[in-house]
Amino acid sequence: MRGRSVRPVDRAGGGEEAIRLTRCAGTWLADPPDAAEQARIADAVRALNGQRALALALHRDQAALDAYCVELFRDPMFAPLHIGPEVIQRIIAKLGEPPVVDETDTTAFSEYLQRAVLLFALPNPRRLLAAQLRRYLPRFTEAGDWKAAVAIDYSAFRTSLGNEVTPFLAQMTLAGLADYYDDDVEE
Repeated sequence: MRGRSVRPVDRAGGGEEAIRLTRCAGTWLADPPDAAEQARIADAVRALNGQRALALALHRDQAALDAYCVELFRDPMFAPLHIGPEVIQRIIAKLGEPPVVDETDTTAFSEYLQRAVLLFALPNPRRLLAAQLRRYLPRFTEAGDWKAAVAIDYSAFRTSLGNEVTPFLAQMTLAGLADYYDDDVEE
C-alpha cells in the first residue's frame, strides 16, 4: 500500500482549511486528528499492508475499481467531505451554472465537473482531502472491510499525488454541487 504518500505532519486533516474546503464543520473531521487517532490510522495502514493480494486483484480492472470507489463515496458517511459552499460558489462564479442535460447526453456535465474539480484541486487541497479521507481507514480495517479500505487508500494516494480528476474528487464535487442547490431550494 501507499502509507507514506500522505504526510500527516503538515496535512493531517481538520482545521480551518478543511472547514472552508468541505462540509465538515461540526463533525469529527473538523478537528485535526489527535495522537490516538493518528495511531489508529497508522495501525490501519499497517494492517492494510497485509492485503496486497487483494489490492493487486482490484487494480487489475481499473474501471471496475473506479466504479466501486464512486459507489463507496456515495455513502452518506462521506457527506462531511462533500465540497463546501464557499468552493462551489467560486466554481459557479468561474464556470457558470452546471449545464442541465438529459440522460442521453452527459458529456457536457462531465466536462463541467472535470473543469470544476481542476479549479480547486491544487496540491494543498488535494493533500488535505486525501488526509481527511484516510481518517476513515480505521473504521474499515477494524471491521475487516478490506475492499473498501483498499479503495480508500488507493483514492487517497491518487488524490494526494495526482493532478487528475479522481473518482473521489468527482463524487465529492458532484455531491457538493447537489448540497449547494438543495440548500438554495430550502432557503
